[in-house]
Amino acid sequence: TSFSMDWNIYCETETKLSTASSFFFVGAFLGLVFSSAIFDRFGRKNGALAGNFIAALATILATWVPSFELLLAVRVLQGIGMFMNLTGVYCWAVEFSPTHLRGSLSAFILIMWSMGYILIVCIGYLVPYWNYIFLTTGVLNILMIIPLTFYPISPRFALVKGREDEAKSILKSFAKACDNEDALDVDKIELVYTTIVQNYIEQFKDFKKYPTLRKQTLLCFLCWFAVAFLFYGFDFGWGKISPNLYTSYLLAALGKVISFAVTIPVGHFLGRKRAVQFFLVLGIIFFGMAMSDVRVSKDWTLEFVACLLGSIVTSSSYALNYLYTSELAPTTHRGTVMSLSSACARIGSFIGIYATLLYDITDRRVPLAIFAGMTLIYVVAVSFLSDPTGKTIPETPYDVEVLAGNKKYQPVQNQTELEKHKLTNA
Repeated sequence: TSFSMDWNIYCETETKLSTASSFFFVGAFLGLVFSSAIFDRFGRKNGALAGNFIAALATILATWVPSFELLLAVRVLQGIGMFMNLTGVYCWAVEFSPTHLRGSLSAFILIMWSMGYILIVCIGYLVPYWNYIFLTTGVLNILMIIPLTFYPISPRFALVKGREDEAKSILKSFAKACDNEDALDVDKIELVYTTIVQNYIEQFKDFKKYPTLRKQTLLCFLCWFAVAFLFYGFDFGWGKISPNLYTSYLLAALGKVISFAVTIPVGHFLGRKRAVQFFLVLGIIFFGMAMSDVRVSKDWTLEFVACLLGSIVTSSSYALNYLYTSELAPTTHRGTVMSLSSACARIGSFIGIYATLLYDITDRRVPLAIFAGMTLIYVVAVSFLSDPTGKTIPETPYDVEVLAGNKKYQPVQNQTELEKHKLTNA
């Protein structure tokens, strides 16, 4: 490709490509850690808009980078912006959805993300020069800022920040859009909610105070590390599994569309927890099958077919991981939990990219065994998480304990009980 030629990336210097890819995840890690102080204080919308702008600007600037060192700096900025945007948009959208539609909406968000993945593969195939690829995707990022500016913030977030009038105004606009104003008279509705305005340190103290919140968050960190190791290890390793790069990545992209879509019926039938475990067990089976030296046809091996299937079930687990974590985390801390969980995933993705290099220096069964082992770790971690299927998402850490069945915390039924709860926990 023109990128490999201009940057002198050949067999002997292939690690430069892995370095450029991994620096993207260094930026993603930094951006997500930084975002943990943004989303729960300044809002999902503002964080998503800032991330989109940073990503667009960095991608356009990459068109004219004169050196590999500056390219690495741009990749860091791209990582910061893109994952700030993705995490902010996801938290933002999930808080709008009712319980019975949340699984479908979550899958739809990621299906649209994977359609963008297909678009990038097509751009890479149709645009012959790498710098014009950057310019094209940068312009697309700029255009994506426009619709975000029109969407309101979620009423849930407005309420936990004490902005009741704004929350009611948003609900009124939804009722008007749905031609349902008579059925929803928000002026007569008693809203029961807890307002929590904390600084960064106060927010982190809650993880010490509330045991279930702490336990679930730490387990989510491990789950995200494992699934990102698998997800991105495959993404950047398809060239090692099949000789045709574009065919491999296009099949992987189509596989993601299928994998995200299939989470809707499977998640609905099995529930969040058992669905994740189901996909992970299939993943272990497929990784084992890929170790066999069997040729299915002239161009296809069992390794390629099994790894394609393994990539699909890993992507399904990845999609459910987003939904699972967002449903376990309370609204007051969701931005922080999602950002730090995704930051742990960037560590996994960083390592996963280099794991694919083992194909060049060891027997191919070694990286496949590592993938299978990481999947097993993921299965064990998920087994200790509660299942949020069919439950309302918590608004505060107190709600997390109530939903987990912690007997020290009793449900709050009305505003009077809520005021007593505030005094007791002050």
